[in-house]
Amino acid sequence: MLKLKEWGSSVFKMNKKAQFETKLFAIILIFIIGVLFLFLNHMNNQIYDSLDEYFNDTEDYNESEARTTLGKIQTADNSVWDWAFLAIFIGFIIQIVLFSFATRINIAFFWLMVIIDIPILIVGVVLSNVWQEVASNPEFATTILRFPLTNLILGTYYPMGIVFIMFITMIVLFGKPPQEPGAG
Repeated sequence: MLKLKEWGSSVFKMNKKAQFETKLFAIILIFIIGVLFLFLNHMNNQIYDSLDEYFNDTEDYNESEARTTLGKIQTADNSVWDWAFLAIFIGFIIQIVLFSFATRINIAFFWLMVIIDIPILIVGVVLSNVWQEVASNPEFATTILRFPLTNLILGTYYPMGIVFIMFITMIVLFGKPPQEPGAG
C-alpha cells in the first residue's frame, strides 16, 4: 500500500502532459458545448413558441396555469447559459494550466511542441469558421443574440483564444525550474 506522501507524488508523476491530446480535446469539447447550448436554447424557444400558439388557439388553456407558467418561462433570462459557457471555457484553461504545471518536460522539446500545436490551431480555425456559418444562418439570428459571449469567443476570438492557451501552457511547461537529479 502506498503511503499518502508516495501516493501524492505518484499522482503528479502520472501522464498529465496537457499537451496535444488534452488541448485538442479541450478545443473540440468547448466548441461542442457552445453548439449544444445554442441548439438546445433554439429548440426550447421553438417548443415554447409552438406551445404558446397552441394555448392561444385552445379556449380551455387560454387562461390556465400552464399558460401563465409558459409566459414566465418565455420571459425568463436565458443568459445563464452564455455565462455557463464562459465558465466552462475558463475552467478548461485552468485545467490545462494545472496539468501543465504538474508535468516535468525538457526545454529541448519547446520547438517540437510549437510544431505539434499547429494542427490544434488549424482545428480551432476550422471550428471557428463552422461557428460563423451557423451564426450567420437567419434561422439562428434571435438565438445568437441571446449568446453574445459564446458568439464572441467561438466566432471572432476562438483562434486567438487557442493561441493564448498554447502560449500559457508553453510558459507554464517550460518556465519551471529544471528538476533536480534524483528528485522524485
